[in-house]
Amino acid sequence: MSKIDRYKAGFKKPDRRYAIYPILHGNSFEKETIETLDRRGFAGVVGNVPYTKDFPNDQPAWDKAINGFREYIDKGMHAWIYDEDGYPSGSARGHVTETHPEFIAQGLYCYKYWRVLIGPRSYRSDIPDAKLYRAVLVPADGKGDPVDITSSLNENNVLYFDIPEGKYYLFIMSIRRLFDGTHATQSWSEPRNYISLSDKEATKAFIQCTHENYKKRLSDEFGKGILAMFTDEPSLIAWQITAGVFPILPWLHSYPKDFEARYGYDFMLACVAVALEVGQDVVKRRCDFWEFIADTVAEGYFASLQDWCHENNLKASGHMLREESLQAHVYNYGSFYRAMKKFDWPGIDQLEVDIAPLMNDSEIPIARFIASFADISGEREVFTEFQDLWYRFTEDKIAGIECYYNTINWHLAMGVNNFTSYASYKSLTDEQIYDINQYTARSGYLLRQGIRDSRIGIFYPEATMWADYILNCNEDARDDSERMVSLEKTFAASAWELLHRQVDFDYVDFELLLNGVVKDGKLTYRDRAYSVIVMPGTRVLQDAVAARLIELAENGITVMFCYELPTVSRETGLASPYAEKIAAMIKDGKMFHEGSIEKIGDFYDACLPDKSRSIRVLDKDGNYNHMILSHCRVTEDGSQVVYITNMGEAVFTGTLSIVGDFAEVFEANSFTGDIAPVAFTKDGDSVTISVSIEPGEGRFYLV
Repeated sequence: MSKIDRYKAGFKKPDRRYAIYPILHGNSFEKETIETLDRRGFAGVVGNVPYTKDFPNDQPAWDKAINGFREYIDKGMHAWIYDEDGYPSGSARGHVTETHPEFIAQGLYCYKYWRVLIGPRSYRSDIPDAKLYRAVLVPADGKGDPVDITSSLNENNVLYFDIPEGKYYLFIMSIRRLFDGTHATQSWSEPRNYISLSDKEATKAFIQCTHENYKKRLSDEFGKGILAMFTDEPSLIAWQITAGVFPILPWLHSYPKDFEARYGYDFMLACVAVALEVGQDVVKRRCDFWEFIADTVAEGYFASLQDWCHENNLKASGHMLREESLQAHVYNYGSFYRAMKKFDWPGIDQLEVDIAPLMNDSEIPIARFIASFADISGEREVFTEFQDLWYRFTEDKIAGIECYYNTINWHLAMGVNNFTSYASYKSLTDEQIYDINQYTARSGYLLRQGIRDSRIGIFYPEATMWADYILNCNEDARDDSERMVSLEKTFAASAWELLHRQVDFDYVDFELLLNGVVKDGKLTYRDRAYSVIVMPGTRVLQDAVAARLIELAENGITVMFCYELPTVSRETGLASPYAEKIAAMIKDGKMFHEGSIEKIGDFYDACLPDKSRSIRVLDKDGNYNHMILSHCRVTEDGSQVVYITNMGEAVFTGTLSIVGDFAEVFEANSFTGDIAPVAFTKDGDSVTISVSIEPGEGRFYLV
C-alpha cells in the first residue's frame, strides 16, 4: 500500500471537528439554530451561558446553556465554552468587579510638570485627583536617581517640599482606576470595569463564578464533547485607545514589594526609567520593569486559566488584543510571547476577508506568529476567530463566497488548522456553507499530519522592545519614535520576506535558544530543528543568549542579524561583552548582518543555505512570486504534505519543487475529497510539478 493511501479515508470523510465553529452568544441554544448548524455541516459551536442581571445564580439560564451544549453533542458536534459576556474576558460581565471592587484594575498615571525647578528653594504643588504613589524630583540632566519627596504630602493632599541645589523636574505618579479612554470604555460590549491580569486572586474569582459553574453542570463532557475554554482579548488596559492626558503604567498593590524582592531595588526607580527614560541603569531598569510585568501577567491570568483547564481535561485557548503590533505586546502584556505560551490552543482575531489586508506586509503575519506556539509546544492546534465584520461595518459590503475561501486558504498557509467564526454567511446558501465546512475539514485533516517543516527560527526581541518602547499618551499609545518604528518594520519584514519566498519558519524566544540542544548542525528543541536563527532588530540582548549565538554559529548553524546588532547587554544596559566577538565573526563570514530593512529579502537570497528549506515555488521565469504562500509538513516516515495558495490577482503558472527522492506525487482536492496522482519530473534530489493556480485558490500535494 502506498504511503498516501492512509490519507484517503480521513480526507474523503474528515472528522467533523475539523470544520468551522460559529461563535454565537444570543441564540446559540435555540433548537432552530442547532438544527441549522447541523444541516450546514459546522463542527459545533463556541457558546456561553446567557448572562442576565442574576448571573451567576440564574438557574434557568444555566439550564438553557447546559441543555443546549448537550444537544449539540448528541448530534455529533463539539463545543468550546466562551468564558465571558462580550469582551474582554475576566470580569464575568462585571460580576467580579461588582462583588470585589478591590479587584478593579488600576494604573499609575504619570504627570511630569513641564517647568524646570531650580533649587535651593521651597515649593508647593497640588497633585492629580487620585491616590499618590510617589512624588519625586528628577535631575533635569537625566543623570542620577530621583529625589523622593512623597513624605512631604500633607493632610490636604498638597506637597510642600524643599528643592535641593540644582535643576529638577517634578514627577508625580498617582494610582487611579483604569477606565477613561481605555479598553474598559472602548470595547464593543459595554462600558465595564476590568481586573488586573497580574492579580491571581481576581482571576480566581473569575474562575470561581464562571469556570466552576460550568464544571458543576457539564464536567462529564469535558475533554469529550466540550473541547476548550475560550478567553477573549484580555489585556492590561493600562493605556488609552483615545488620546490621553497622562501616560499610564500598569499597577497592582503588590507590585512594589514583589518587584523589590526579585530585583533588589525600589519599584519607583524602574517606573521613572520607563516613564521618563532617565536615571541610572536606565536600560536595565526598563527591561526589569517590563519583564516583571510580563511574568506577573503570564502567571496571574494565563497560567491560572491553563492550570484550571488542565485539572479539568480541557484545553486553554483564546486570543489576545492587538496581536499585530509589536509595541502593543509591551503595554498590553509586558511580553506577548510569555503570555501566549500559556495557551494550549493559541489563536488570533482576523477581521479581514479581503486579500489585500490579509497580505499587509507592514505588520506581523499574526497567523504564522501564533501558529508557531502550537508547533513548538507540540499541541498542533491553532485557531482563528475569523469574520467578515470589518467588511460589513467599515465597507458596508456583504462578503461573497470567494472571500471565505480567500481567508481560509490564507490561514491554512500560515499554519492555522482550527476555525472559529463570527462570519455572517449572509450571501451564501446552505449548500455553499456545507461545502465550505467540508473544504475546511478536509484541509484541516491534512494540516494535522506530521509537523511543520520549519528550519528557521525568527527571534522574538523582547528585551529590545522593553528598552525601546517610549511611554506616551497618544491615541492607541502609539510610539512613533524612530527606534520603535524601525524595530516593528524589521520584525515584520524578517517574516514576510521569508513568506514571499515560500520558506517555513517559527518564531522562537530566548528560552528556546538557551534550552535547545545543538545536534548535527541544527538547534533542536522537542521535535523542532533549526539550521538558521534570524535576529531582527535585536539591539538589546541577554548575555547568555549572545554567548549562545556565538556557540550556534561555531557549530554550523547560520545566524543572521537584520538591521541592528546586539550591542547592549540586557543585564547591565552597558556595552555587551559579546559585541566585539559577534562583529569579528561577521567580518570573518561566520555570522551575517544586513543593516538595511529594505534589503532583508536580498539578504536572505544571498545568505540562506539550501538546507533551510524543503520546497521552492518559481514562476515561469524562474522567480519567486510574493503572493504565493506555502506550508510544508513532514511525517515520521518522511512523506510530506505541501500546501500552496495564490493570494494574487492573476493566475499563477510555474513549478513546485520538493526536495526528496520521491516515487509518487499526488494532488488532494479539498473540494471533492479525491486524491489523484499528478505528473512530475525528477531533478537531482528533488521532484518538480507544473502548477497553475487561480487567484484565491489553494492546492495540496502529497509526496
